[in-house]
Amino acid sequence: MRILSLDTASPFPSLAAGNGDGAETSRPLAHNAAESLPLATAALLAELRLTVRDLDRVAVISGPGSFTGLRAGLAFARGLARACGIPLVLVPTFAAAHEAAPEPANALFVLDAGRGDVHAAARTGSAVLDAEPPRPRPEVEAEAFARGIPVLDLGRLGLPLAAAAARVAARNDTTARTIVYGRPSAAEEKQASAGISGVSP
Repeated sequence: MRILSLDTASPFPSLAAGNGDGAETSRPLAHNAAESLPLATAALLAELRLTVRDLDRVAVISGPGSFTGLRAGLAFARGLARACGIPLVLVPTFAAAHEAAPEPANALFVLDAGRGDVHAAARTGSAVLDAEPPRPRPEVEAEAFARGIPVLDLGRLGLPLAAAAARVAARNDTTARTIVYGRPSAAEEKQASAGISGVSP
């Protein structure tokens, strides 16, 4: 099964292609991933002597993560999957992290959410829980320390999430059905704080 996988949401954006068997070819993406995705995809597939018509599935990291990055990655992945008539698999950020870093068995994944907060998801054995709403980093890390659970910060580890997402997508084409932004965009938060319920015509 040939899979193209995108991560434009994490602190280390990447693109990967492979059979979902752990032998994926992965390349880093620039942080302006929306602009570089088409060329980067074409270059990676050409390197592997593939075309988009050879793909069986497209996977994309579905959050939490960068608001702009999530939207850019999803738009590109959805358009590509529709054009090729193949499944699009949404892989949650922490599910990909769980795949990329399977040890230690008990851990807490965290991802910067801005404004001093983090997204967090606990792993117990072979399962990782859904992401929690953003909370202050000191509070989250103190709780993990009190429980004796190591904290795995995605902003520091540089995990190959696109390659890991390809392996997840190879096993399951219904991993997630929604995008998890984690929090509203900065513009939406400004509107909410100003008491604006919508955009004026």
